[in-house]
Amino acid sequence: MLTYGARPLESRMGIHLLPPRIAAKIAAGEVIIRPASVLKELLENSLDAGAAMIEVYIERGGKALVRVTDNGEGIAAQELQLAVQRFATSKLTDAGDLERIQGYGFRGEALASMAEVSELVIESQRPEAESGMLLQIKAGKVTVRKEIVRTPGTTVSVRNLFFNLPARRAFLRSDPYERRLVLQKLRDYALLHHKIHIEVTSQRETLLSFQPVSDWIERVREVYPALRGVELIRVSEQHRLLKVEGFIVRPDQTGELRRMQRTFFNCRPVLYRAVYRAIMEGFGPQPSNRPPFFVLKLTAPPEMLDANIHPTKIEVRYREERFLFDFLAQAVRKAVHREAVKTLKFPTRPSSLRTDEKIERQIPIPTSPPSTRAYPSAMPKTPTSTAPLEVKGYPETHTGFWQLQNLYILAQTSSGLIIVDQHAAHERILYEEMLERLGASPRQRLLFPLIVNLTPEEFATFEEIADDLKGLGFEAKVFGPNQVIVETLPADSKIGPRDLRELFREFAETSEVKLGNRDKMAALIACKAAIKAGSTLSQAEMESLINRLFRCKTPFFCPHGRPTVVKFTMDDLSKRFGRI
Repeated sequence: MLTYGARPLESRMGIHLLPPRIAAKIAAGEVIIRPASVLKELLENSLDAGAAMIEVYIERGGKALVRVTDNGEGIAAQELQLAVQRFATSKLTDAGDLERIQGYGFRGEALASMAEVSELVIESQRPEAESGMLLQIKAGKVTVRKEIVRTPGTTVSVRNLFFNLPARRAFLRSDPYERRLVLQKLRDYALLHHKIHIEVTSQRETLLSFQPVSDWIERVREVYPALRGVELIRVSEQHRLLKVEGFIVRPDQTGELRRMQRTFFNCRPVLYRAVYRAIMEGFGPQPSNRPPFFVLKLTAPPEMLDANIHPTKIEVRYREERFLFDFLAQAVRKAVHREAVKTLKFPTRPSSLRTDEKIERQIPIPTSPPSTRAYPSAMPKTPTSTAPLEVKGYPETHTGFWQLQNLYILAQTSSGLIIVDQHAAHERILYEEMLERLGASPRQRLLFPLIVNLTPEEFATFEEIADDLKGLGFEAKVFGPNQVIVETLPADSKIGPRDLRELFREFAETSEVKLGNRDKMAALIACKAAIKAGSTLSQAEMESLINRLFRCKTPFFCPHGRPTVVKFTMDDLSKRFGRI
């Protein structure tokens, strides 16, 4: 006999609607997973109610009791019983509100779910009311409803979680484990709301207490005591589509904190892998791939964020994930760059330097190529070929530049040696020059304009962004069906026909370009127009390149995030050679 699972096929039931009580229990299991999820939902309700003080009490890690008391606006007596029904909410009025979610709760499922799987008591009173209301609910059924008088605000008590679902209750872990998750959830919301008093107590002790503070960094250090004595790198960038603020810690100082990274999006604690990857990209390669510690608050217009992916709202999606990644990576690079500038040491002897140049207060730049008379008499003169020069050593007084394999520029500093990637450095220079002089960028007119054949999609993209490109010094006109003729390029561009063809393809494939993001356009142009690997540079060209690089606002990274400069201090070299 054929079987379906353990049941004979002929005994299977037809399709039918589940009874409301079973459907409610299934829905409750999606929202309420353990005591920490109970606390999360109740904290969010209190914050949505405008509470300035939230007190939490737990027993047995929250399995026996989670009670949350706040001084928020409360719930009207006539609405209290409605508040514990499924899909009852004060946050939405029509489907369009789902695209503009402003508060925490909006699904109308949390209190109803708790009422189904626990013994729930909720009492509340509005500030203007003379009395409030108390409801007691067990397994979804109201057992007590009475009028009370209490201070304005709300208290919700959730007892004996999953008492009517033994299988679910069996999956809860030990009391200490569940308590740890509850405390971590409370820390998350304490981090988000530093001006609110939040406290959690148990039967015999105060487990956590956070008083209101004026500065967010005070709350960060209070939540994470291990950060005391650790230098925090502040991250702060803003765009009309996204804002980020927070702190990061270098991977070599992170220690055990690496397991405590926190991401908040529109005031929600979230798990978002793209954010983690962007931060790692911003830091660049790290020894042993050690992750940094970070606490970041992201803020976006409500219509750019989808928080309705999962009932727990722990997962969200940003509408333009590529922009999110690039924006965060760049914000981290800038923050790391600012920190690097503080610690970078350069020579102090200025005898051969021009004082009107910013960079020449940092790196000694010779006013002319070094004379061969400074070399030992047995040393050959500098050849004109591009082959690497086989030399046993230079005298200590030599302060020129060296080009390694036509890829890297080596320069001496007072604290050691820097190596500059010539392509990445030129990218950074072109990128910043285009954006700093937007609309009046220096440009070079081509003696022989270049005709480029495009695909229909590439041609459509060009027509949309032609004016933006012109502002960056890149002028092109329609020449024929799916054809453009390029007449002007940004000054100092090293770009050929093949590069142009690839550039237009990348314009069409990059969503930020289609949205009119000039930063991204400039980055793509700079990549194609920069000095190529394998190009031979003279001493004067290397000098000019490094001068211009260190006049940039962000000289240590190219627009795509690759390092432009690698530094070796004398201590680094001494360790390599076993001197220390």
